[in-house]
Amino acid sequence: MTRLIVALSLVAATTTAVALPSPASAVQRAKRVVCKVAPADEYFGRMKMSILGIRNTIKDQGLKIDADPTKEPDTRGAIALTEDAVRDWQRKYPCDSWLPTTLYALEHFYAKIHTEDGVRHVHATYAWLRHAYPHAKVVADGEREDEGATSAPLTEAVSTSAGP
Repeated sequence: MTRLIVALSLVAATTTAVALPSPASAVQRAKRVVCKVAPADEYFGRMKMSILGIRNTIKDQGLKIDADPTKEPDTRGAIALTEDAVRDWQRKYPCDSWLPTTLYALEHFYAKIHTEDGVRHVHATYAWLRHAYPHAKVVADGEREDEGATSAPLTEAVSTSAGP
C-alpha cells in the first residue's frame, strides 16, 4: 500500500511539474508584443488623421513642393501635424506593416526641402525609421536619401528643378 501511495505521488508530482509553466516562459509571454494592424477607421494625432489621410497628406505636400519649391513654408504646418499623427499611430500600433513605408515617404518628402531644416528632418526621420524598423526593406532606400541629403540653397533647388 505504501508503494502504491509513493508511486501515485511521484506520478502526480511529475504530471504537475510538466503542466505548470516555468517562470521563464511566463516572462517571455509577458514580453511578447501583440502585433495589430491599425483599422482604417481609426484616427491619430491632434488632427485625427486616418492612415490614408496621413499618406495622402505626405504625397500631396510633396507634389506641392515638386510643382513650386518656394511653397515649402506652406507645407510646414500640415507636415508637422502629419508627423504627430504618425507618432500616435506608431505608439498604438508599433507593428503595423504600413509604418516603415510611411516613415520612408516622410523622409522622402523632407529630402525635397533643400534647407538646413529639411536636411535635419531627413536625418531625424531616417534615424527614426532605422531605429524602429531596422529590418524593413525601405531602410536601404532611406539610407541613400539620408546620405544624399544636403542643404543646397533654395534658389539653387528652384533653378535645378525647373528643368531645361
